[in-house]
Amino acid sequence: MGIQANKKNLQQKAAEWVCRNRQTRFCHFIGQAAYLLWRVYENRNFDISTNGEEWLLRKLSSLKNIRCIFDVGTNVGEWLLTSNKYFPDVPIHAFEISPTVFPELQKNTAHLKHPVLNGIGLSDQSDELTIHYAEDSNYLTTTYPEHLGEAFRMPGSQPAGVVKSQRVPVMRGDDYAKKTGITFIDVLKIDVEGMEERVLRGFEPMFAQRRIRLVQFEYNTTNIVSKFLLRDAYEFFNKLNYCVGKLYPNYVDFRDYHYRQEDFCGPNMVAVHKDDAELLKLLSSKKA
Repeated sequence: MGIQANKKNLQQKAAEWVCRNRQTRFCHFIGQAAYLLWRVYENRNFDISTNGEEWLLRKLSSLKNIRCIFDVGTNVGEWLLTSNKYFPDVPIHAFEISPTVFPELQKNTAHLKHPVLNGIGLSDQSDELTIHYAEDSNYLTTTYPEHLGEAFRMPGSQPAGVVKSQRVPVMRGDDYAKKTGITFIDVLKIDVEGMEERVLRGFEPMFAQRRIRLVQFEYNTTNIVSKFLLRDAYEFFNKLNYCVGKLYPNYVDFRDYHYRQEDFCGPNMVAVHKDDAELLKLLSSKKA
């Protein structure tokens, strides 16, 4: 008991000293280094070749029954092209909501055999909504203009510049599946800058019938603006009997929710049905 009390007292004194001196160069360096180290430890990496996204596709390619892939929020097609490398004969239904980005997506994927390109977004109902984007950049299209502001600019990136807005069509995911005769989705990748909840709810009937096998969705600083926290994602999937894990470079860490995970580091989470023993075993392995 005495050892524990002394340890706690030492921690308190150290915390007090650092906070009292946090404006000094030394303590500022310690604080920034700790913050950056945590982000590295939690895979703050958007390069799909090293952050686990390509690893995930490679692992899935070992399965023999992948028949249908959805890429919601395709942008210029980087993930789609990587996916096609591992699944050249599988139809990939791609959705890019931005009319200014869609022509570039068409150009980048013109050589592929099976992409189904859709110049619309997916949501929880078929309607129109307003998107916002930077005139001189195609990397970020969002329904939340605040996410283009200075407070959310990534270190080293240029300011957003002139922000434009446009009304665009969206379609409920389940309606699209019915319209195109799709009864099962093997991989549903979602990167929609804050629209994750609405896209997921648009597929809720398919989730309830266990007709979506795996979901990869982005969790990032946009979730602060959209107010769809990691806790909310866990609640959505848990009630449908899916488990959730974080994607790392060589495995998925399937785990229960804890508030400490609410760090907005990103970049991706994965959801798989709790009864899918084959997929859970395949992705939980830490082998490269």
